[in-house]
Amino acid sequence: MTSKWKTALWIFLYSVAVGALLAAFSYTPGIVKYVFSLLALYLIIRFFRQYETWPVRILFIAQSIIMYLLGAVITAMIIYYQSEGVPAP
Repeated sequence: MTSKWKTALWIFLYSVAVGALLAAFSYTPGIVKYVFSLLALYLIIRFFRQYETWPVRILFIAQSIIMYLLGAVITAMIIYYQSEGVPAP
């Protein structure tokens, strides 16, 4: 695997993990939700130590935000369908 593809794969995997942890943070009640926040912070620090160039970091942050929004929308849809059901057409 070339270096560019390997970097792209790691950016994607870290972004998915951080986005999922932040989505879990936003929907988890109580004090347990801060565990998700700390895990996301740990992954962000680990990523920033591994990749020190600005374009890679900016791409990682942008993808993490997109993954968070996608995870929050999917979670909201699941909660809505479980609580009220799908309206009949």
